[in-house]
Amino acid sequence: MAPVETTSAPSLIPATITGFHFFSIGYLVVLAGRTIYRSKLALTPSSATRYREPLRRNHVRTFSLLAIASMFSAGFFGLKYATLSYRVWAAERGVVLPTTLFGDDGAFRPGEHPGRVHIVRWLSDTPFYRDALEIVSEKQRLFWWGQQANLGLTAWSMFVAIEGRRRKISNLWVFLTLSQLINLSFAQNLFFIAVLLTPVPLPGNVKEITRDSMGVTSNRFSEIKEKMFPEKPEGFIPHTGLYIGLVLANFMSIFLIPFASNTPSFTTISILSRTLPFSFLALPYIIPQSWGKIHTNPHTPQLTYSTIFRTISAISSLLHLKTTAMALIHNTPSEYTYRHSILHPFSSEHHSTLNRGSTAVTRLLGAIGEHPAVSAAGWDVLLSGLSLGIWAAARGLDANDMMSSCIPYFGSVKKVSEAAEEVVVDEIKEELTSTSRTPGRPKKSATTGKRGRPAKNRVPAPEDTYQPDETSLVEEGDEETEEDWESAALAWGGIAIGGLGFGSAGVYGGEVRAR
Repeated sequence: MAPVETTSAPSLIPATITGFHFFSIGYLVVLAGRTIYRSKLALTPSSATRYREPLRRNHVRTFSLLAIASMFSAGFFGLKYATLSYRVWAAERGVVLPTTLFGDDGAFRPGEHPGRVHIVRWLSDTPFYRDALEIVSEKQRLFWWGQQANLGLTAWSMFVAIEGRRRKISNLWVFLTLSQLINLSFAQNLFFIAVLLTPVPLPGNVKEITRDSMGVTSNRFSEIKEKMFPEKPEGFIPHTGLYIGLVLANFMSIFLIPFASNTPSFTTISILSRTLPFSFLALPYIIPQSWGKIHTNPHTPQLTYSTIFRTISAISSLLHLKTTAMALIHNTPSEYTYRHSILHPFSSEHHSTLNRGSTAVTRLLGAIGEHPAVSAAGWDVLLSGLSLGIWAAARGLDANDMMSSCIPYFGSVKKVSEAAEEVVVDEIKEELTSTSRTPGRPKKSATTGKRGRPAKNRVPAPEDTYQPDETSLVEEGDEETEEDWESAALAWGGIAIGGLGFGSAGVYGGEVRAR
């Protein structure tokens, strides 16, 4: 009788999911690059002047470098986490670890031998993605970093939904998906580049304009989307309450994450917190037209946007304050153990003098280096905050607009609602001033007549051809402002005080209000 195998064959599904993850990253990065390149090709002549082109090029270069740094950070800590996870799996099952890459006991030497890397078995036995999310959320001190990434993702997703739709940037879902597959800061910097290269809304025939340079691609998905969800009229904005409801649902899922950690419901809560940001983007397309309002003036929705970002900033700051307090209170030695601690058996018993005498705040900030999964989330928060400050400086955002978007009841709400009316009134006043005349007899010439021989008629000099300056050619929303590093300091101060979600709401709200 043949012996019965005690171990079943490993499942190929986890390895397939991981491979599809990497394939999706490559495909979506290329698709995002095509979207950005299309915006560059469709730049208006007023945006390609000798003054504006170098300035835009420098900003694009800056955010490109930040995007590369974000991708490197995600890749480095992702590889570090995978290595640690494999070592723990091997230690628990007595699997020999490789000493080299291609030697006798190398990791990638063909055939069965000690030291061979069993990737399929490891991924089949280990909930790789769930472990990473639970490690970040199961301790308040570690979740302090992970929650900020989630709160920043909420504010940024709303900004993508509002500003991307206003500028008619295609494939917005690609940027949101990359924020899930790589990290927030990488997708955020890519979208900043897209906004810089799309200063005004793209024309409806942008694909025809760029056909020669980019070729023809299949638009089957666009046709299906248009049939299922017809395009709303220009200026259609959903009611504020619908956005607020989605924001509250998103924040509720983030609030429940630490309580669901190490429970069967954790996967459901985590998926909800990751998919709800897409609802901001889908809302204008899936609701009936009667659930929104059509704005003929582009400035009138500012009150709606201010309310949305104020709500995001208020709830984000409350959640950040709650997590900060819980992390400082729960500071016992038991809070410093986590899964994968098998490789660090003496880390909690033998602390150095500096660690024993350090404060709770130092331990809270130092949690970024305790585990690769936490390091990935922490560095994502830091790089995202750095990009936000540089963006605020590059765009020259107004401090009042930023604070009005993140501080409830700051400034006058009436001032926001009357912004569009002031533009119309100013235009009417200028027109009346240039065309009005005083009633009655026309005034005599200021030159006094002299007796004697009449003056000869002088031939007036020919007028020069009117050449409009660069300012008059600039469309509204395409203005280029000087860098203002005070705005960057304000953004970084808001992030330091209220967390990434609070600071993001101020920067994105200020951007939406200013354009």
